[in-house]
Amino acid sequence: MEYRNWKTWAYILMIVGSIQFIILTFIAMIFYEGGTYIDSSTTGYLFWHNYFSDLGRTVAHSGIANEISFILFTIALTLWGLSHVPFFTAFSSFFKNDDGLKKITIAGSILGILTGIFYVGIAFTPSDLLDPMHDLFVVMAFSSIFLCIILYSFAIFENENYPNFYAIILAISVMILSIYYLLLLLNPGDGTSEVLFIHVVGQKVMIYTLLTCSIVQGFGALKQEIS
Repeated sequence: MEYRNWKTWAYILMIVGSIQFIILTFIAMIFYEGGTYIDSSTTGYLFWHNYFSDLGRTVAHSGIANEISFILFTIALTLWGLSHVPFFTAFSSFFKNDDGLKKITIAGSILGILTGIFYVGIAFTPSDLLDPMHDLFVVMAFSSIFLCIILYSFAIFENENYPNFYAIILAISVMILSIYYLLLLLNPGDGTSEVLFIHVVGQKVMIYTLLTCSIVQGFGALKQEIS
């Protein structure tokens, strides 16, 4: 493996950035101080009733200071977001020999880099302190990554030199994100336990889909780079 190639490190960073997010947020869940959006009396982190963003609150819904969970979540999301910048800077180089695909993937990479920046924005705007800004970053982040994935799935399908397997993974991710967005439209607000459950489960599925997709694409790009 050519470790002096910065692109190699860019793809490795995406893999590492995604895996550390899974690990650190899992630990953050252990230290979360309790409460959900609609019930402040619950104990600990309820996987199917607490959002990821609850981990990033400075004060949990229970009213207890949430320092450890807050710090771990902020680090995890910041590192995952920052890993998008070198990855998408390098990723479009696989399509540079086709003018049409080059333009599409540059647009996709801009969206991917913006997604990473928006993730960092989410991390540094705790929902209990800066909720409007936090929600704005959330909307921008998942809108930009949705468009980014669509563009790259098309580009990979059209590129004879890049395995279609990775486009299929992206297409599946687009489908899952679309279902999640549809659920949000059909179930606005989260003021009841049932709707909160739908929103939280949908968010978990979406986030873990994006994480899995990031890891798979990271390994795929790394394999292409060193082959």
